[in-house]
Amino acid sequence: MRRMLVVGLAVLAGCATTPPPAPAGPARRVVSLAPSVTEIVYALGAGDRLIGVCGQCDHPAAARALPRVGGYLAPSVEAVLAGQPDLVIAVPSPGNREAVRSIERAGLRVLVVGDRRLADVWAAIRDVAAALGLEDEGRRLEAQVRAGLDAVQARVAGRPVRRVLVIVDRNPLMAVGGGTLQDELVTLAGGTNVAADAGTVWPKITLELVVERAPEVIIDGAMGTEDTGAAVFAGLTTVPAVADGRIVALHDPAFLRAGPRVAEAAATLAAAIHPEAFAREAGRS
Repeated sequence: MRRMLVVGLAVLAGCATTPPPAPAGPARRVVSLAPSVTEIVYALGAGDRLIGVCGQCDHPAAARALPRVGGYLAPSVEAVLAGQPDLVIAVPSPGNREAVRSIERAGLRVLVVGDRRLADVWAAIRDVAAALGLEDEGRRLEAQVRAGLDAVQARVAGRPVRRVLVIVDRNPLMAVGGGTLQDELVTLAGGTNVAADAGTVWPKITLELVVERAPEVIIDGAMGTEDTGAAVFAGLTTVPAVADGRIVALHDPAFLRAGPRVAEAAATLAAAIHPEAFAREAGRS
């Protein structure tokens, strides 16, 4: 599942063709085709307007009880149309483009929001809020998330920037590349992404490259394989992260979602990259 989400995030081409006419008034019956969209709708206080979500929508807990309309990469046109929504919200993915076009051709309104960069988070919050007639709530939500990110930056301010490698798959070995939301979150959390220039958004890398880049912290965000990150990198004793035992598991879906929990994801990263900044807080827990 994690690999499917990673691949989906990497495709940036838009799904929409000619926008259909906007309905009169705010949308009341909404289908979400992405976990990040579902989280935005709930964070705006409009979860009761959702009549269908994709199979990967699992946050907040209430979303798990909603009707499913297929997967993130392969939504079911029939299931979407059966719900008779007045708005369908999607993000670009390799599998949903034709399905979204079919939904549009059926006469439904479709809103496509980006999910690649932090700027896309702000745009998505504004666009979804506007479509729901909740502009004030959108402004408050954006301000709240921005404040959370500012707090993370303040927490690590003045600390040495550490070299960080973030792994999202182990077989093949795949990392967070440059030009992504996740790359931006690493920077906000007081790190520098050693795979930022490795060639693609989600580059496949070699152990030789890991040795060459010598990360001080390795974030293991991969799921679904038997080997752990520690086992994969165990033989790389010259890599500071391995020598110092700084391979940290991070299995938080919020890290891969361009939604309202990006500040939480940044805080989790910051605690992994700069645990000394959170030591006192951990001692109180």
